[in-house]
Amino acid sequence: MHVIDHSTLPRLQDAGRQRFAAAHRALGFAPFELWVETLELDAGADILPLESARVMLVLSGHGKLFIDGAGQRFHAPCSLMLPPGAEGRVVNIGAEPLRLVTGFIPVDPPPV
Repeated sequence: MHVIDHSTLPRLQDAGRQRFAAAHRALGFAPFELWVETLELDAGADILPLESARVMLVLSGHGKLFIDGAGQRFHAPCSLMLPPGAEGRVVNIGAEPLRLVTGFIPVDPPPV
């Protein structure tokens, strides 16, 4: 499959946060995953530790990244580089939705 219509993909939603997987194994694509996420005004999302590094591309908005006991402001366009095992939180501190695309390589091997 060369084109995936994002409007057909299932959404995960909770307070002020919407996300979906745009590329992953269940869509027939490996070895990496891409997640598209929108955080509404004042909403935040926990960054859970992964065994691999992650890159979060900030497409629009302003936010604050809380990691390693400190907060760092950012605004689009930029990239948040997260090392393996990083955990923290990202929060929308702007006046518009914060749009992110997160990419990473899952550590577990693909099913045979």
